[in-house]
Amino acid sequence: MQRILFYVFAIFCCSILLLPNPGTVFLAACFSCLIIPLYRFIKHICLKKIHSIPKWKQKKRAFYRKLPSALFLFTLLISFLIPIALLGLVVAPQASRGFEQLKNLQISEHVKLLLPDTLNTFITTHLPSLKDYPGIESIIHDIMKNFDEYMTAVFNNLFAPSALWQRSVSLLGGSFTVLWTFFLFLTLTFFFCFYANQIKSMAHSVLMLPYPTLNRFIDSIRKALNAIFFGIFFVALIQGCLCGVGFAFAGIESFAFWGLMAAVVAPIPFIGTALVWLPLALVLWFKGAHIAAFGLSIWGIIIVAGVDNVCRPLFLQHGIKAPFFVLIIAIICGTGVFGPLGIIAGPVLLAFSLQFIDEAKRIQ
Repeated sequence: MQRILFYVFAIFCCSILLLPNPGTVFLAACFSCLIIPLYRFIKHICLKKIHSIPKWKQKKRAFYRKLPSALFLFTLLISFLIPIALLGLVVAPQASRGFEQLKNLQISEHVKLLLPDTLNTFITTHLPSLKDYPGIESIIHDIMKNFDEYMTAVFNNLFAPSALWQRSVSLLGGSFTVLWTFFLFLTLTFFFCFYANQIKSMAHSVLMLPYPTLNRFIDSIRKALNAIFFGIFFVALIQGCLCGVGFAFAGIESFAFWGLMAAVVAPIPFIGTALVWLPLALVLWFKGAHIAAFGLSIWGIIIVAGVDNVCRPLFLQHGIKAPFFVLIIAIICGTGVFGPLGIIAGPVLLAFSLQFIDEAKRIQ
């Protein structure tokens, strides 16, 4: 009992220290759960090397004992720095031009309600009988007005470079906070992997769960996180690349930038990449590039959306034994409660609840 009390005090003290960064702690815990097999593999190779030559001097044996931690930390840094460098080389040259296009979209006559005006003209021209039903005409007018306000808000606020910058600064808190958050994330990930056995022993003592039960919970969470990584983020990356290819063939400037934007919004259920390629297709259409607009729309509907409809359910349901519709609801509810972190937290909580139900069934 005394050991449990000490563990609880230790958890309480660490919680107070990490209380201002709950999202970073959560992401580090999830990421460490995913990559801990890599750490254990590196550690196994180094220990195998030590045992293979027992006559080594003490200094060399001590070096190989410290080597797994150094190699693992180096691998962590490389796994983040290489994608960031590639992103900077490919997307950064197009970013300024892409933001300029976003700025132009908000004042472009091709985007300002041309679609609703065209639809309204079609209704008033070809369906004059609607005027005989003032209620229906009023509803249609309200829908057009609401759509107008929505599109104006989207292009004037969400996509405006100044508003986007302000949102980013308020979210990240400046460059120093970004660097500190990144450093804290890497440090916590490393420590979660390095002290995984101690954390497991602590959970066993505090929760008073037998090790087989605890192992089943850990396994279910690891499967859920693998499903989230491949089913959401990996699929989003593929969709972003496919959108970039489609934008390049359609003749859209800054296609890599727009592909990145498509990858960012791809995890949004039901809509996803259509938030990017559909407005661009409309811009092409009203500019007179009808073939390019039609081709981009077909590419987005069949290829890009097809990847989402096939790969996402396949990966998610492989790791979380629940209907795909339930998984989507979990993601939507998770984002509603936790914000962007809910994309991960929602399925993880669902996996927890399913495992709790499974464990309850095991009790006789």
